Amino acid sequence: MADEDPEQQAEKAVDALLAEFNGDARAAIKALLHDIEMLARDSESVSRGFVRRQRVRLVLRGAGLA
Repeated sequence: MADEDPEQQAEKAVDALLAEFNGDARAAIKALLHDIEMLARDSESVSRGFVRRQRVRLVLRGAGLA
């Protein structure tokens, strides 16, 4: 994958994700949203020294995501 451009890498990642959920896009999106939520929660509990004071703020918008 190192020789591929970012677009090709993204396409392969999407294909792999959909394959993991047997082509069910809704289930794949649901899993991604869950992962994002978990990352956001984890980032709140990581020490500032660990992330060298670079904090990432994830904002989720939409029904039931906030």
